[in-house]
Amino acid sequence: MLAQTVLPREPALAPLRVSSPEIGAVKALMTEDESAVSDAPLYRPEAAGLLLLLGLVLLSPKEPKEKK
Repeated sequence: MLAQTVLPREPALAPLRVSSPEIGAVKALMTEDESAVSDAPLYRPEAAGLLLLLGLVLLSPKEPKEKK
């Protein structure tokens, strides 16, 4: 049989006392908006569709010209 060692229980942790400025700092960090990392252009799918439409119009076959 296996023997099991019973360890004494650790004492309960005392409650932490948090000061008012610390609470204010934590609230400010939790509610602060995320700042932009860079000013790189954002992906806009409507711009890609417009470019595709423009490309198709420019590359579309033209009607043959009549010979004189």
